[in-house]
Amino acid sequence: MNTVPAVSAAHPAIDSLSFVSGYLYRILRYEARDLGIRWTALMVLKDLSLLGPSTQRTLAQVEQVTEPTMTVLLDQMQQRGWITRNRDAQNGRIKRIAITTKGKRELANAGRVLREKLGGELAGLSTAELDAIGAALGPLVALLMNKIDFAKQELQQ
Repeated sequence: MNTVPAVSAAHPAIDSLSFVSGYLYRILRYEARDLGIRWTALMVLKDLSLLGPSTQRTLAQVEQVTEPTMTVLLDQMQQRGWITRNRDAQNGRIKRIAITTKGKRELANAGRVLREKLGGELAGLSTAELDAIGAALGPLVALLMNKIDFAKQELQQ
C-alpha cells in the first residue's frame, strides 16, 4: 500500500484551515442555535445521511461524546421524529439509528439556512475568487469523502 506521510504541522495550510474551520464552526453553530437545533443533533443527522443507519456507539464515537450524552440527544431527536431506532436484522441485541423523512427535511432546511449564512460571510469575494476556493478545496473534499466511505465500509462489516 502506498502511504503519504502526514502534513507537517508547520505547513501554512494547517494554520489557514484551522482559522477558517474554527471561524465557520462558530458562526454556523450559533445560527443553528437560533434555528432551535442543537449543533450535535444537526451533526448526527448529517452523519446518518452520510453513513446510513448506525449504532449509538458509532455515533457517540464520531461526535466524540459519551454514550449517555448520545442517549439523551437521540431521545430528543426521536421525540421530534427525526430518527428511528430499530433492532438490527442480523443481531437483535443491536439497535440501528436511522434518519427519518422528517429528519432529512430538517437537515435540508437547516443546511439551506446555514449555506445562506455562509454565503453572507463570503460576500465581497469575486466569482473568480470563489471559483478558486472551490477548486482548491476539491482535493480536500475528495480526501474527506474517501475517509467517510472507508468508515461506512467499516460499519457494514
